[in-house]
Amino acid sequence: MAKINKNHVTIATLAIGAGLAAMGVEGRLGEAWGWGLFLVSALLLSAGTGAGGTLIFSKRFYTESLKAVTAWLLVLGGMFYVWGIFGLGGYFVFEALEGRMETRWIVFGPVVLAAIFILEFGLYRIIVERNLPTYRRFGQFITRRDSDPDAMRRTLVDEVVLHKSLFSVSGFRWFKHTLIFWGFGLLLVSEGLAVLFRDMLPAFGRGDLWMAGHPLRLAFDFAFDAFGLMSMAGCVLALIWRVMVNGTEQQKFTDTPTAIFLFFVLFSGFLVEGLRIAGSAPDPYLSVSFVGYGLALLIGPAEAALAGFYDSLWYVHVIGSCLFGAYVPVKRLVHSCATPMGRMMNSQKGLLEAKKQGVIGGLLGGSTTAPE
Repeated sequence: MAKINKNHVTIATLAIGAGLAAMGVEGRLGEAWGWGLFLVSALLLSAGTGAGGTLIFSKRFYTESLKAVTAWLLVLGGMFYVWGIFGLGGYFVFEALEGRMETRWIVFGPVVLAAIFILEFGLYRIIVERNLPTYRRFGQFITRRDSDPDAMRRTLVDEVVLHKSLFSVSGFRWFKHTLIFWGFGLLLVSEGLAVLFRDMLPAFGRGDLWMAGHPLRLAFDFAFDAFGLMSMAGCVLALIWRVMVNGTEQQKFTDTPTAIFLFFVLFSGFLVEGLRIAGSAPDPYLSVSFVGYGLALLIGPAEAALAGFYDSLWYVHVIGSCLFGAYVPVKRLVHSCATPMGRMMNSQKGLLEAKKQGVIGGLLGGSTTAPE
């Protein structure tokens, strides 16, 4: 396969995206086109991730072909992702100009796009850009021949999924970290799947499965509250641990601002849900959102007085959520992903030895073996 030219790809992607946005603003590109582009993007990125996983976690198939396929799938997935943003953005601008969108959704669009851009750009700089110099210096020593897929898979389970190293240091730290990491992660996954059923399928003309009382909707309502409460409980434990280790060496492992910020975002979301339920007609299905339902019971008679704050609180929650997304690359939360990845690389003894021999060989003027 031909080598990917970054500049050409960027120019082509933005040019086509601008055309899609213009068509959307003119009303010539429907909502289904935007979601369709996102769906193709998701399929391509999933396939690219699968090919990349095969490249890293096994020694199957021809390496160069697999690297090329992975690169092209990820690049094409990224292109379709950008086109989906442009196409859907143009459509929503058209809807806003036609007066068919509520003010809060008009505000939501640009704010969430800005947050996503900052998050993705920040993660790219931290995970990719900062490591490029090292890769360029030592990339020649990273080969599948010297890799150990079994050790990589084992480390993936032990460090990324189970966080065994953290558990060996402190069970309490492991527990609060697991609640935050998996609670928040599963909350994001649930929201991504909800977009498919709540937004995509109706746009494609399929039946609306997101109606009140539908088993699928109820399952998501329960999942949102369960995973949100799980992550919020982890934040509370993180704040308790901060008090416990105050003034000790372990204080450097705390991240109080992030715990407070995430707790605020989650709790404000539950308050919005509680106000919505408190102002709704009695319905036995509402109790599935058990956290919001419990808050609605507490709000009770004060609902009439608090109803006027619903829209303001909605804005606070949504803008706070977007700000938190932009905040992730700035603070320690990103290291929840980066640290296990580093441990996976450290599990590759053959690659590390090849790097060591290469460095020694360079110092000795080209010899690739260490002195006796």
